[in-house]
Amino acid sequence: RECTVDGCTNHVVNSGVCMRHGAQVQRKQCTVEGCTTQAKSGGVCMKHGAKQPRKKCSNADCANQAVIGGVCIKHGAKVKSTRKECSAEGCTNTARTRGVCTTHGAQRKRCGAEGCNNIAVLRGVCTKHGAKV
Repeated sequence: RECTVDGCTNHVVNSGVCMRHGAQVQRKQCTVEGCTTQAKSGGVCMKHGAKQPRKKCSNADCANQAVIGGVCIKHGAKVKSTRKECSAEGCTNTARTRGVCTTHGAQRKRCGAEGCNNIAVLRGVCTKHGAKV
């Protein structure tokens, strides 16, 4: 059935109208006293213990959670990463500076303390000289 509002071709949801034109849908509320969140399963919301079913990896003998396409990351699910890969051919390491990884020439910042050659972690110094991690 179509919405009763003139010119609207959306499907009727409740009371002869679609969601756009004011159909009210009853959503179950969490049964915990004082909580107004929508109940997901078992009459409670996620905050109060509702469990959402998680899909498992379709690969045999794998208990990991499926991410994309029914498989986990270990079995081929590609997850978008904000990190850029090294521009050297065939290298999959994360680029550090100038588009290359440390293996292909990226220089790491060294500790500013006199005589120290450790890699700087925070504020130009290594953990030995005061960088709190």
